[in-house]
Amino acid sequence: MSKPLLVLGCRVKEKVEDKVQRKEQLDKEKWWRVILHNDDIHTFDYVTLSITKVVKKLTMKIAYEITMETHKAGKATVTQAWKSQAETYCLGLQQCGLTASIAPDSKFGKGGDEGGDGGGPEGGSS
Repeated sequence: MSKPLLVLGCRVKEKVEDKVQRKEQLDKEKWWRVILHNDDIHTFDYVTLSITKVVKKLTMKIAYEITMETHKAGKATVTQAWKSQAETYCLGLQQCGLTASIAPDSKFGKGGDEGGDGGGPEGGSS
């Protein structure tokens, strides 16, 4: 049990237990993949820029490689994240007019870039 903090005459009790439970829950949560599907509408430059706009941690070089893989294979993994973040990325790509879906990472082998079918109720494309 932690000591209450005194802030401007109010007592605030830290909930360390809640933080620990949340961390444990995130540790147990499964990873999801954001999958980009090929289309014949958008240019390579537009797709590459859209990927970097939505998934800010990706560089232009990596986004271009994802774009090329999507073009060659028909689909490619953009990134892996917890489900809520994967849904946010997927929606962002869809708002750019791209076809994207998510799938549980457990559907994939250990290799990493198999793409994925994006099927099931969690998937969804525009």
